[in-house]
Amino acid sequence: MVVGRETQCQAGRAGQLRSCFAPSCGSLGGGLLKGAVCPPFREGEKPACGGVGHFRLLSTGLLPRRSPLHLKRWLTALVALPLLLLVIIKGGLLLFDGVVLLIGALGLWEFLGLLRPERQPGGRLPTIGLGALLILGFALTTGKAPGGTPAGPLVPLAGCFFLIFLWHLARFGRNEQLLADLAADTLALCYLPFLLGHLVWLRRLSEGEWWVLWLLAVIFAGDTTAFYVGQTWGRRKLSPAVSPGKTWEGTLGGLAGSVVAGGVAGYWLLPGASLPFLLALALALGMVGVLGDLFESMLKRKARVKDASQLLPGHGGLLDRLDSILFAGPLVVYARLFICQG
Repeated sequence: MVVGRETQCQAGRAGQLRSCFAPSCGSLGGGLLKGAVCPPFREGEKPACGGVGHFRLLSTGLLPRRSPLHLKRWLTALVALPLLLLVIIKGGLLLFDGVVLLIGALGLWEFLGLLRPERQPGGRLPTIGLGALLILGFALTTGKAPGGTPAGPLVPLAGCFFLIFLWHLARFGRNEQLLADLAADTLALCYLPFLLGHLVWLRRLSEGEWWVLWLLAVIFAGDTTAFYVGQTWGRRKLSPAVSPGKTWEGTLGGLAGSVVAGGVAGYWLLPGASLPFLLALALALGMVGVLGDLFESMLKRKARVKDASQLLPGHGGLLDRLDSILFAGPLVVYARLFICQG
């Protein structure tokens, strides 16, 4: 039964715009929303009219052009990006590996919380420890030969699978949710440390630091362009069941942003690389980035949460920033090994 209060609407005289007053809606604190009608909501749920994208608030002129969300996004980026550049360019391999390990551990904590929120927090620690071993495995196995060996990371991955299976076997009879925990742990190892470990691999290839920067520039440019193009011109939904906020217009704008960034960043960071190769790879990265974004959105949708966490103000959790990078990293590594030959 609906127990929440619906938005109170008032219609003006003929010829005037219809407006609604939403006193209990959204993080923006309510206000006059032209043409907006809040659907009913249940007790304990957030009203569906809380987002800027639902009502085109910017186009009504009733709110300032820059919302607090945008300010938080940019402030977080202004703090994080210089530190990230310093780690990649000046930090060396050990510091880079340490940062990837930390990101992997925090990301695993968020990921396991999405899949198994009812699980005791301490139950996540063995999987996080194995994830750290898997990322270290990339550091140890991909630097043995020039360019690394494609089969190298499979050795620590197989070892982690063996250990996680052994861990759950030892707990048989004491865990009523063993199958669900085993499935979550196995997917977590494949999704986060295995995919994220490819950044460690890429960093160890020739000109690795510049390739990592190029990859991040392409992904960040695509994400940012998709966000603002979608907010401004987005009309047709890309996948409303999985991610209602994503549009075809934003997706195409993001792909264009990725290609432009791939060409511009490649000119400065990778002068020896072929421009057509970089442009094609940037387009492919934009595409797999969309898939990574939708995959994480699917998980959050099933978990009934908006963000993986609130670790990064204005951005959500680490998973909300990693979703595209996780799918893009392996593509760059294998493109370099098998097409660009190192």
